[in-house]
Amino acid sequence: MSVPDSIHRRLECDLRNVLLRLRSEKLRVRIPCAAGLHRPQPNAHFHPTPELFIQTGGATDFVCPLDEFRLETNEVCVMLAGVPHAETPVNRRTAYDVLVCMHARDGLLLHRGRMEGGTMTGAAGSGHCIRGYETTDLRNQRSCAAFHHLDEIAAADGIEGGERRRYVAALLEAFLLTVLSELKRHAAHASPPVPEALSLVMEAEKLARTRFGDPGLTVARLAKDLGCSAAHLSRRFHGERGVTLAAWIVAERIALARTHLTNPRYNIAEIAWMCGFTSPAYFIHVFRKHTSITPRAYRVGLQTNWAVDAPKRKRAVRG
Repeated sequence: MSVPDSIHRRLECDLRNVLLRLRSEKLRVRIPCAAGLHRPQPNAHFHPTPELFIQTGGATDFVCPLDEFRLETNEVCVMLAGVPHAETPVNRRTAYDVLVCMHARDGLLLHRGRMEGGTMTGAAGSGHCIRGYETTDLRNQRSCAAFHHLDEIAAADGIEGGERRRYVAALLEAFLLTVLSELKRHAAHASPPVPEALSLVMEAEKLARTRFGDPGLTVARLAKDLGCSAAHLSRRFHGERGVTLAAWIVAERIALARTHLTNPRYNIAEIAWMCGFTSPAYFIHVFRKHTSITPRAYRVGLQTNWAVDAPKRKRAVRG
């Protein structure tokens, strides 16, 4: 989908500003402790992959299992994989605005958030919520692999003194340079404008991908963020994709679960929560409905096929 030049320019400006501050050693980098991993917490959510929060206006109050802090304008937060976190938006001298770099199943999402009235998970009682806008989808293997740099930051705890700061800075710079490179490539190969109906559908898909881990993701919430009614969004989506938006969300969550099931570090309950299911039991029910087998049986099947194919792989290597 074509992305306006103004959006690309703003993204590049914000990313380069972080890079400049990092290189001049003026960037404050927050890294919450890796605690309570992959477990649901009241008013909080987590992702199976790391995220980079870039505070471009106002501030965000974060609450994590072992940390509470305020991320101020021009600061960044590396949220490690699996860390539950609640976010409360705060207007300061500038209006609240945040840019989040998020992992997608087949790439990377650059997602902005701004403050609006309402109720938000993670900001209970604040009267304000974070609404997403301007989601840019960079789908390719290099964008997806960039998150390895953020994952490696988790090992910084084992490094002492000034070496730790340099270690984190080097990994963060590698991540930022990769994102900037892929953003430039994306801008150079932007597709022509699409019809309005399809544009709405594609924006809904991008926005939904940023929230698959949120059990509260609904068609109504997506429609509100996109500035239309749920009925209108559902009608447009079904007309363009041939399935309902609700059914598409479930199918994408199942596809995401299949991906996570290939990783033995996650148990079934953790995968259920990662993919936005309200309970492991409900996840097993929905997974079986869509695949005819349980998640555990699917994982065993993957392991069995890998073992059966091992001799073939060995012959291929020798050949």
